[in-house]
Amino acid sequence: MACNITNGFTYNCADSQGGIDVIYITNGPVEAFTETAGEIQTITVGGNSLVPADWIKFETPRQTSSLTETITPSQENGTVTYQQDLVMVFNKMSAASRNEILLMAQNQDLIVAAKDNNGVFFSIGIERGAYMTAGTSVSGVAYADRNGYELTVTGMEKDPMYTILPSIIEA
Repeated sequence: MACNITNGFTYNCADSQGGIDVIYITNGPVEAFTETAGEIQTITVGGNSLVPADWIKFETPRQTSSLTETITPSQENGTVTYQQDLVMVFNKMSAASRNEILLMAQNQDLIVAAKDNNGVFFSIGIERGAYMTAGTSVSGVAYADRNGYELTVTGMEKDPMYTILPSIIEA
């Protein structure tokens, strides 16, 4: 049977950090990608392999953004899906940010790479495209409150999220 498990998990050292460091987004859809053992080696869009210059960098405040993957198996239907939800927080509302959020909300084929605080890049929507599923703009109430945005970008995939070779994204 092709789905037999092959390895267990070992008890790891306590040297991991939570949270998202930075997010990179580009326009899709993905035409093809190559991967080895769950790590993406190349991504092709519009007939060309993506390089660092193709990605737009979105910086978030420390300890505000997160990536969650929800696995939904259905024994009744014989299916399994993997939903990635990236929650991105940005400070300070502006016309330029508003305009970029408008475009992001309209795009149905985003390609997203979230770099966690361990330096690992994770894919969101690599096979079927990512899209914005929620967002808020908030002025805050008190002087010390956040004035900014919270956006959620989602991917619904047939496979778990991949890691991405860093050289594809950062120079």
